[in-house]
Amino acid sequence: MQLQTKPEFDFESYLLARRKLVEDRLALYLVEQEPARLWQSMRYSVLSGGKRLRAMLTLAAAEAIAANKNIDGQQKLDPIEIALPCACAIEMVHAMSLVHDDLPCLDNDDLRRGKPTNHKVYGEALALLAGDGLLMLANEILIEHSKDVAATDLLAVVRELCRATGPSGMVGGQVKDMEFTGSDDTKFDIATVESIHSGKTGALIRFSLWSGGKLMGANETQLASLYRLGEILGLAFQITDDLLDVTGDAKTLGKTPGKDEATKKATWVRAIGIDGARQKLSEMESEGITLIEKSALDISGAPVLKALLKYAIHRQK
Repeated sequence: MQLQTKPEFDFESYLLARRKLVEDRLALYLVEQEPARLWQSMRYSVLSGGKRLRAMLTLAAAEAIAANKNIDGQQKLDPIEIALPCACAIEMVHAMSLVHDDLPCLDNDDLRRGKPTNHKVYGEALALLAGDGLLMLANEILIEHSKDVAATDLLAVVRELCRATGPSGMVGGQVKDMEFTGSDDTKFDIATVESIHSGKTGALIRFSLWSGGKLMGANETQLASLYRLGEILGLAFQITDDLLDVTGDAKTLGKTPGKDEATKKATWVRAIGIDGARQKLSEMESEGITLIEKSALDISGAPVLKALLKYAIHRQK
């Protein structure tokens, strides 16, 4: 008698299925309204593709908690439906940050996701306002469309999204990044680079994982593990970005390479070199995998979070 083995986890199929869910829901939330030009600008940047990594992390965390913990009265709730509004809100906030980062007053970039940046199509003023619109719409979507979530948990998630986006998170990290842009290598160290990107890139990634767990009623130990995994993944994601800026090309990246080096940004590559950045990346990957295994965060037979960690680190764009 031949023993039957479980089919191997198909990560590519998982990605495609979850990405389609996110894309379809984003399109629904961004149906064109008045003023039409504003909504067109918002749709342009949100619906222009992208990895949707942050949304994937939210969904994966929610699925993992639902699968590994019996929550009284919630066993039949669909973690995807519960977490999807938050996942979409995160993608809107992320799109806002890209629109604003690309403006001439910040990174002054012409290319994003292989297409002209928002301000190149709609002008600087409308790009600025589209980013503002996306930020507020994200909070509206999160509050209005989150179902079957305790009011206290939803309030905590909304509050943490504000923190991840604002002065203590993404905005604060961007300001620190501006302060060190153009400086020579002796003006910053690893601690500086980590501080910058813990806010600029890491805050929203940390929130993505944490929020998926919080919405599904994760306990404090699980939330702490998701938060730490978010810290690891956020820094690892940025190290990969810094390496790709040096080693990638515009066609593959979908954005202009070499910008960080040209403007002398405080990057991991400038702080510890290409080899040092690769070594640090390897250490972060090992720590992340160990944390996932020790905390039992993955779904049995479907190592989604582990696969997402590897995907974020070994990507080519």
